[in-house]
Amino acid sequence: MSEDLLMQLIVIDDSSNETETVINMLRNAGHAVRTTRVEDDEDLRDAIEAGQGNMILSKLEIPYFSAREALHVVEMSKRDVPLLVLVNESNPPRETELLKAGAKDVVTMGQPHRLEHALLRELSALNDRLHLAQCRVRLDEASARAQSLVNTSRDAISYVSEGMHIYANESYLQMFGYTDMDEIEGMPIMDLVSGEDAGKFKEFLRRYQKGDSRDSSLDVLGARFDGSNFKITMEFSPATFEGEPCTQIIIRDQSVSKELEKKLDDLSKQDLLTGAYNRQFFLDALNQTISKTHRSGCLLYVVVDDYRQVRENAGIAGSDLVLADVAALLKKHTLSDEDFVARLESHIFTIMLYDVDGVTGMAEAEKILRQVEDHIFDIGGQTITTTCSIGVGMFNNTIQDPQEVLSRSERACNKAVEAGGNKAQIYNPAKEEMHEKEQEAVIVERIKNALREGLFTLNYLPIVSLQGDTDENYEVLLTSLEADDDFKPEVFLPVAERRGLMVAVDRWVLANAAKRLAQERQAGRRINFYINLSATSLKEPKTLPWLRDLIKATRIPANALTLQVSETDANSNLKAIKILSTGLKQLRIRLALDHFGVLPNYGNLLKHVECDILKIDGSLVNDIASNESSNLRVQEIAETARTMNRITIAESIADAQTLPVIWTMGIAYIQGEFLAPQLDDLTYDFSSMG
Repeated sequence: MSEDLLMQLIVIDDSSNETETVINMLRNAGHAVRTTRVEDDEDLRDAIEAGQGNMILSKLEIPYFSAREALHVVEMSKRDVPLLVLVNESNPPRETELLKAGAKDVVTMGQPHRLEHALLRELSALNDRLHLAQCRVRLDEASARAQSLVNTSRDAISYVSEGMHIYANESYLQMFGYTDMDEIEGMPIMDLVSGEDAGKFKEFLRRYQKGDSRDSSLDVLGARFDGSNFKITMEFSPATFEGEPCTQIIIRDQSVSKELEKKLDDLSKQDLLTGAYNRQFFLDALNQTISKTHRSGCLLYVVVDDYRQVRENAGIAGSDLVLADVAALLKKHTLSDEDFVARLESHIFTIMLYDVDGVTGMAEAEKILRQVEDHIFDIGGQTITTTCSIGVGMFNNTIQDPQEVLSRSERACNKAVEAGGNKAQIYNPAKEEMHEKEQEAVIVERIKNALREGLFTLNYLPIVSLQGDTDENYEVLLTSLEADDDFKPEVFLPVAERRGLMVAVDRWVLANAAKRLAQERQAGRRINFYINLSATSLKEPKTLPWLRDLIKATRIPANALTLQVSETDANSNLKAIKILSTGLKQLRIRLALDHFGVLPNYGNLLKHVECDILKIDGSLVNDIASNESSNLRVQEIAETARTMNRITIAESIADAQTLPVIWTMGIAYIQGEFLAPQLDDLTYDFSSMG
């Protein structure tokens, strides 16, 4: 029976006995049937008008009413209501007449299964006709919307049949200097191509119409009404106009396209809040400088002091204005056209000064300190003052690693902050590196000892569903039982990565997390773990076989485990992440891209990686209520995820104002210290968010 329509029978019968047998037979076969009994033409007309039935089952004839008269009533109603005739015995000539009169079928009482089949067939056909009608309405509506979009589009669009214009929108007319469609209707498309490109255009059009051309676009000189020429790109595609097949042509002015391309390129490099360059542009420029051009100079790492207090005093919007003003002050301290200011993240800026020494770099840093300290920020009538701390790092052709340059400047800045802020500190390689190597050697031994002696432990950060998922989801985080400032995860994990210990650390986490997960699953809890995977393990060829053996040994459901790889690690190791994502899919382990959305070209990454989950970076998430750029970025990611059937998680939720915006965007899960802190056990009450 049709899944879309209930069988609503209008029964024409003066006695319930015979047709009741048919209805009982249908119900006994599992079909839902609703009936309305009528005995004359007036009853039938009222039942049809009231929509009481979608099919009619009529006896051949009852007193005062017949199947032929019923067919006439249906015809006059203009409604699509199939009528089937029930007869006591077969009479082919009579059946033929009834079918000619409009009956859908004629069935004898002795053929119950044939009657059942006929009713279901007609119900299915009726359902198909209704869907077809709906589709036609939607098609008409879509066509009307499409035509409206074409009419108002800024793109120049025309429709051409047999080489002649049959329609052109306003943008098309204006581009070629015409004022009305009447001036161009019936005009050959050839007339809008310059004579010097006429042969080229004819040959392209000939091949395109024969289907011999691989290209659907052509660059030619367009010819305006006033005789002037201009460079255009013509894009051809098959279309219909008013139901007739034709060719759609979209024309783009190349000069406008190049200008727009430049604007988009500039925007892709810019931090929209401050007008400084963005993080990705800075990282690309730093890499180019260190790895390719081998230039020398200074990198200034600038942090706004007490930014949390600034934000509390000025509010989110006000603190954004403070950052914009700071960026404007910093731009005054570039010394050449090549120098630039970038916003690295939140309240952190960098300044690249080329071809200067450390003395000059420190002198500029001191000037910045005084200028920021003396500046009064006016935020809607409220005055705010602040200071900054600056780390100065040198770069030259002896340094091969761009990240090392950035790290040196950051470490120098951290010392300035630790000294009370409003200070500048230059990184001294001879003095600093020996001390740092000594510290790192101690940390390496502590990592090895923690792995041997079981001095690491796991913490758990809840991931809460906004869409009714009843599973308990946790991100698993590594920490140390030796809880001192010199051995926190943010200290020992970078050392483990640099010193080749990260694979061992990752496997300790995975093995212990899988063991705990197996225990909880056996106890009946539907718990899922999200576990970070380092860049080193990502590139390790033995990672996939090791994971396979771990799943077998612990007998955990593979889909209860999600591995998280940061977006930057994935983007820097495309070949490795493609191999990993393919292997994880075969193992049924899910893959999440962590800190997602920071890179401007995340769409390109998604073309290469078969991931299941996108964890949207906290720097974007926590700006969505106040920063239009971040808001649009997160909306775009959420829509991309829906289109690609990917799950989304908003990371690092920092305040209550963010939650309603996240909800409206359709993001599936949230996590962050504001929502729930890291726990030393699996004790979060997920029902509290229900």
